[in-house]
Amino acid sequence: MSISIVLVLWVMVTIICGYFDELEFWDSCYFGKPLIKNTQLIIPSRNIGLYEGHPLNNTGQFMILQSGKLIFSGIQRSQRIIGEYLGEPKSGRGFKPSYTIADGPFPKIDEPITKILVLQYLLC
Repeated sequence: MSISIVLVLWVMVTIICGYFDELEFWDSCYFGKPLIKNTQLIIPSRNIGLYEGHPLNNTGQFMILQSGKLIFSGIQRSQRIIGEYLGEPKSGRGFKPSYTIADGPFPKIDEPITKILVLQYLLC
């Protein structure tokens, strides 16, 4: 695990590597349009749930990360299957038909890197 804190102008950025199992993407999160930079896939996000074991969560209970970015490095291919709710998640109306998005193209690399970062932005 590596944590870096960098102060840039009036924004603090915390970088967390790993801990993907400590994230919750179920009914509260939203994802923006992904950005591809070389072999990185950067996905803006809002309202991702953080379980107690995640380094960004020091509350001792489940919490919501208001905004941040999911950054996947060393990507050779990316395919996301999207399932959206019909209306509000708690309405019980079910899901729209799922669809697949293939991201890319990505440059070829010798070996994939399994590195996942979650960035948190806090106004100082």
